[in-house]
Amino acid sequence: MTDSGSRTFQADRCPLCFGDNQCARAATPAAQTNAGCETCWCKRVEIPEELLATLPEAARGRACICLGCCNAAMSQPAAGVTKTLDPGGREAMQLEANGQTVLISHTGAQVLSWQTDSGDILWTASSPEYVAGKPVRGGVPVVFPWFGDHKSDPAKPAHGFARSINWQCSVRNARSATFSCVDTPATHAMWDFAFRAELTVTLGDTLQIAMRITNTDQREFSFEQALHTYFAAGDIAEASVHGLENVPFVEHAREPEGEWDASAPIRFRAETDRVFQQVPDILSLRATTLARMVTLDTRNSRSTIVWNPWPNKTARLSQMQADDWQSFACIESANVGENHVTLAPGASHEMTLTLTAATA
Repeated sequence: MTDSGSRTFQADRCPLCFGDNQCARAATPAAQTNAGCETCWCKRVEIPEELLATLPEAARGRACICLGCCNAAMSQPAAGVTKTLDPGGREAMQLEANGQTVLISHTGAQVLSWQTDSGDILWTASSPEYVAGKPVRGGVPVVFPWFGDHKSDPAKPAHGFARSINWQCSVRNARSATFSCVDTPATHAMWDFAFRAELTVTLGDTLQIAMRITNTDQREFSFEQALHTYFAAGDIAEASVHGLENVPFVEHAREPEGEWDASAPIRFRAETDRVFQQVPDILSLRATTLARMVTLDTRNSRSTIVWNPWPNKTARLSQMQADDWQSFACIESANVGENHVTLAPGASHEMTLTLTAATA
């Protein structure tokens, strides 16, 4: 018990509302090692830094914020952040800064659009479905914990389950929001590990997406991940991808281009589904008909997938109309295949994508 002026702080009382609280964590790292902390609710919720900053000095390391106060703070948007709904009526967050807006759905923590003076930098299919438990074809779907079809069980969802489940949102600071999800009985049925995934979206002069995975299991695990970004390309025949010249890749398209110059920028002449490994940090998409260049600056991303389905595959894909292939290009920032990530218990990995759009 600590007395600070007229306030008395007890470990089992919230220092903000003074209600009952059995949390084992306060604001200092030392308090996080208290007995019981490993199973406490605070291990599965990121307490906003703004809330921790309101703790009286005398309470730090002694009294713990309760779940009620934490949830209340997380539900209050910061300046430039608005709680809203996506086009299908699902819960979403909208960030606004510098005349730009970004819309993020709670379903899959999926960035749905990034509107700038020149329009939406991202692309969405012509017949999008905004339904619970289903990703929209477009924007930035989150891929985890495997990429593509499951290696041993084709009945499991392609690209993992992260893009289909509901994520919780906390506001980290003005114009930035963090979405998080943890393992559940449903995820264990598909991938039997305990984890915490966080996606922080920050809007300023750029759009930054940081994907952080933490191993909360008692065992080491490996995973694949991707930010499956769909970019508006105008006329795909006039678009090009720069920065992957002479980078090793495998072409997975069923009907690929017959031949191409691997030392030149990528041009789209047929179905393209190339997985590049050991990629550079900076790539760019030049969309000539939109007079736009988008720069992708990544950290801790060693794989890139460049994809366009062309008309035959487009006909087999949901949410797409026959000519949709003509107006987008996917450039996916990833760690897949030989660049999968392995984490020891308690370890974390963060992959960051920063997008900059300019007139070209």
